[in-house]
Amino acid sequence: MRSNLIASAALAVSAMFGIGAASAADIPMKAAPRVAPAFSWTGCYIGVHAGGGVLLDKGFNNLAPADKHGIGGLAGGQAGCNYQTGILVLGIEGEGFWSGMKVNSDFFGINDTLPFETSSIRNKYDYDVAGRFGLAFDRALVYGKAGWVAARFDWYSRTLNFCGNCSTTTGSATLDGLLIGIGLEYAFLNNWTAKFEYDYLGFGAKNVNFTTVFANGNSFNQLQSVSADKHIFKVGVNYLFNAGSPVVARY
Repeated sequence: MRSNLIASAALAVSAMFGIGAASAADIPMKAAPRVAPAFSWTGCYIGVHAGGGVLLDKGFNNLAPADKHGIGGLAGGQAGCNYQTGILVLGIEGEGFWSGMKVNSDFFGINDTLPFETSSIRNKYDYDVAGRFGLAFDRALVYGKAGWVAARFDWYSRTLNFCGNCSTTTGSATLDGLLIGIGLEYAFLNNWTAKFEYDYLGFGAKNVNFTTVFANGNSFNQLQSVSADKHIFKVGVNYLFNAGSPVVARY
């Protein structure tokens, strides 16, 4: 009798623990939380930009003030590639853009009432190649750039009054020099970014051939050293290929 009671108790305890273990096994395990991968700037891109700036003409018209300023707009496109390692982003970019920047200056004659001479310098277009280097904070990129730039310029000067044989002087040339800039770019979608950028363009002095034509038909050519600087501000958008590929964090 006693043996039967002990056996029954042992069987009941075993059944209870078996049911508990089976119930615990049936409880689903909670999945570990997933951390969204960081945005990656690695990839190539193409885009457009527009803006404006200030043009500083140096050395063309000796009668006018030594430094002459003018403003104008610009519009163009860019293409480049980035490579991100950690938060460091390195890249290269090429740009080309139309420019409407122009400087006009007049020199007045007797009593400063009538213009004696009018002159202008016009920047027609620019193109550049620059290296980019920046720090990425997920979808935001703060960057600097430095490289080479070339630009096409036209010069024009004409005497208007107080001249027995008035003349017109013209010249055209491509100047090149240094480009340095800073900017902020933000990925508002996985493949689309927007940017704001400031650039300084310093064109070195160059001897340019100018042709002067007089009212009587005579003409002559002469070399004159000219240079120019530009400060430009622009906004743009880029389409980034291979965008959003995660920068994998290892734990």
